[in-house]
Amino acid sequence: MNVLFMITDAYRADHTSCAGNRVLKTPNLARLAKEGVRFTNHFCTNPICMPNRATMTTGVYPNVHGVRSNGMKPRNYRLWEDI
Repeated sequence: MNVLFMITDAYRADHTSCAGNRVLKTPNLARLAKEGVRFTNHFCTNPICMPNRATMTTGVYPNVHGVRSNGMKPRNYRLWEDI
């Protein structure tokens, strides 16, 4: 199975037309949501981009991989090699 994660940058979930926003038009995201899988119940391990993305790719929390803010490198590179 092939999986493609499309991570758009910071905005509230209701800022897309596929989430019910009637003012903002996001037809490409709406099409992807309709033809793919759209997660509606999730949480963020860190409100900063890099720590949260490091958590998604490693499967461990920021206190384990060491990325606590943008621009940091993971503490344990082996985590990244196993992916």
